[in-house]
Amino acid sequence: MKTILFLSLALLAMQLRAQHGLQGEYYNGQNFERKVFTRVDPQINFSWRGRNPGPNMDNSYYSVRWTGKLHPPTTGVYQFSAKVDDGVRIWVGGKLIMDAWGLHDSGSFRGNVKLEGGKFYDLKIEYFNAMLEGEVQIYWQMPNALEPQPIQTSFLYKAGASIPKPVVVPDKPETDLPPIVVKSTLKPSPKTSKSPTSLPLKREVNTPPIKTPELPKDAVEKVGFPPEKGQPMVLNNVTFEQSSYNLLPSSYPELDKLADYLTKNPNLTVEIVGHTDNVGDPRLNLALSENRAKVVRHYIIEKGIAEDRITAQGYGGTRPLTSNANETERAQNRRVELILR
Repeated sequence: MKTILFLSLALLAMQLRAQHGLQGEYYNGQNFERKVFTRVDPQINFSWRGRNPGPNMDNSYYSVRWTGKLHPPTTGVYQFSAKVDDGVRIWVGGKLIMDAWGLHDSGSFRGNVKLEGGKFYDLKIEYFNAMLEGEVQIYWQMPNALEPQPIQTSFLYKAGASIPKPVVVPDKPETDLPPIVVKSTLKPSPKTSKSPTSLPLKREVNTPPIKTPELPKDAVEKVGFPPEKGQPMVLNNVTFEQSSYNLLPSSYPELDKLADYLTKNPNLTVEIVGHTDNVGDPRLNLALSENRAKVVRHYIIEKGIAEDRITAQGYGGTRPLTSNANETERAQNRRVELILR
């Protein structure tokens, strides 16, 4: 019985992972003129500064259409927010909730919609970029949530995916048991912020936020600050959920120490650099490393450090410390570094 239950849940988990995300159709041209490729994106959180979105795409004048299903976890009013360069439109359940189809330089926009928990809604997001760098980041703020966060992949289903049904495992042939439903769980968010680029952490509904531990007076010295200017220093205690850029609470003390040091040294600037191992799609690894660096940057900004003092960059798996020959070496390559200037 236990073996059957385990296999059933494992099969369901594999099916869900295969279906999660949004289907992205990528075009050259601002108005979807020439389709170049289609792929599934787990989240919409991209910065294409100085590069194109993918193979055979132009660096300027392109557009993307994402489609799929949205599965909100609870009932209430959801606030969607977007940071874009240049234009964005969002439909939820066939309703246009955001229309900023114009030229914008990192503009921020919001739209609200009431959703019923557990239902599936059609979701369509359209984006275009004109000249130079492109950027599109989509967030939502759930009912009773303290801050916006990226729409987590577990709430997104790609276009054409079959809607999952509860798994029922009978104990005996003649006995029907209630269905076993695999549900997403969300971790609490540590801080409040009105910025749509707030730290994207998971959060349980009606769970109080985690408080950041107070720092000892000598905390800065204990973690080895200041590193030598211009030399990368690995933030060993800054960690994320596996294959995600959701920052783990154990990272807060070290980042608080960095923010405290920058507060005491206002003439310094810092570059945050993300790296991954070489496992998986290099494009996804690059995006993951960039997003992890951005999350660290946003955290430090929320501690009062000016935005223009912090930059974020990701290199994916292109700059390994070791050979990636085994898991121990791959773990060393999955890292976040800081460089003082």
